[in-house]
Amino acid sequence: MIKRFIIYGRKRLLKLDEHTLEVVRKSSASTVAKVAGMAIGLLVSVFLGRTIGAEGLGIINLSNRVVNILLVVGLLGMRQVIIKEVAITHNKKDFAHIGNVMHTAYWLNGGITLVLSVILIFLSPWLANTVFNEPRLQYPLMIALVVMTPQVFSRIFSSGLVGYRKIWQSNLVEQTLSIAITGILLVILWLLKREITVNIVAVCYAIGRAGVTISVGLYWHKLYKFKAKRIFIPKPLLKTSIPLLGSTLAAIVVSNADAIMLGWLGTTKEVGLYSVAARLALLTSFFLQVTNASVSPKIAALYESGKMMELEKMVQRVTKGLGLFGLMQVVVFIGAGKFILGIWGAEFTSAYWVLIILGLGQLVNIGTGAVGLLLIMCGYEKTQSHIAVISMLLNLLLNFVLIKYFGATGVAIATALTIAGVNIARVYFVKKKLGIITIPINILNKK
Repeated sequence: MIKRFIIYGRKRLLKLDEHTLEVVRKSSASTVAKVAGMAIGLLVSVFLGRTIGAEGLGIINLSNRVVNILLVVGLLGMRQVIIKEVAITHNKKDFAHIGNVMHTAYWLNGGITLVLSVILIFLSPWLANTVFNEPRLQYPLMIALVVMTPQVFSRIFSSGLVGYRKIWQSNLVEQTLSIAITGILLVILWLLKREITVNIVAVCYAIGRAGVTISVGLYWHKLYKFKAKRIFIPKPLLKTSIPLLGSTLAAIVVSNADAIMLGWLGTTKEVGLYSVAARLALLTSFFLQVTNASVSPKIAALYESGKMMELEKMVQRVTKGLGLFGLMQVVVFIGAGKFILGIWGAEFTSAYWVLIILGLGQLVNIGTGAVGLLLIMCGYEKTQSHIAVISMLLNLLLNFVLIKYFGATGVAIATALTIAGVNIARVYFVKKKLGIITIPINILNKK
């Protein structure tokens, strides 16, 4: 049976076009790195659930979510611009331009993020005590803000690596290494029988993030050795990145507003319960993230060359595989959701319906493919930005209304509805603007 499955898989691979094959090869290595990071992340989450409980986990999650939004503001939408510019100019062997792009990002994004982090460190007591009504949040938030600037440099370096098509290396240092260092530190503390508090956990996370910045920075400078005078070119980069900032910020607000608004209108315990369900629901979305990182240089190159048929074929085949993973996850959650949540502790089983609702939302997300990436890479950043901003406003409104009546379950409903609406809109505009259908369903391909 296994032998037949392997033979079938090989035959299917042989039928793929060269561009899809490259995506599969790049995604395979990236998936291994990403799976390792996800597995370690789950183990760390379980460990924290059983040591600091749902409330402690909620505090750590809140501080991380606040910083995630600030990171996007500091990056100014530059991440996808760096990937696009580096990918195109790398094909043309224009290494001087690559250096200019990276140099500009270092000073522009690094400087803005440093200013933001200093301001927010001073505001941390007010945020913890007044906004979230949780005094224990103050120090974890301050610790997370201290390493926010190094995190921006990590994002800049990893974007350059993706442009160089060093996909799995980017995922390894950015996704896996940070949580691995955090996990190792926590295990050492546990073996030494030291008390593990929320503040200690925050310090472990900070050390992990600083370690990532050092590692990915060293690797980038080893890879890119072109020596020339660097030119600060903010204007052409910002022309593309500013429209992206709206869409990227809206997307990150949508993905983080759930926990933040739940912490504001609810309790840190609810945030902890919700965060575990959300982590599980997002398991399949990492396949979308990995393939997006792999296909982004291919999309830019194929669109630049006018090879639209090849582009559509590649995207549809990738989307088909992603959709199957999403469907399998929902089935598992329905049948074994409570058992899985119980691994974190008995108190976490109350998040069962949150898990199911979020799983359905992610099925729509992963089943529509790289629609947002297509709009960005093919020059329709403003369309993507408009969709994202509208969805952000809708999500905030839904969260505000539903949290009051349904708590964590209301957040899950708001998140799932927003994800579905965003991706349906993206599918429509990708078809309208590019003539490409990402969903491999025959009825949609009829003219």
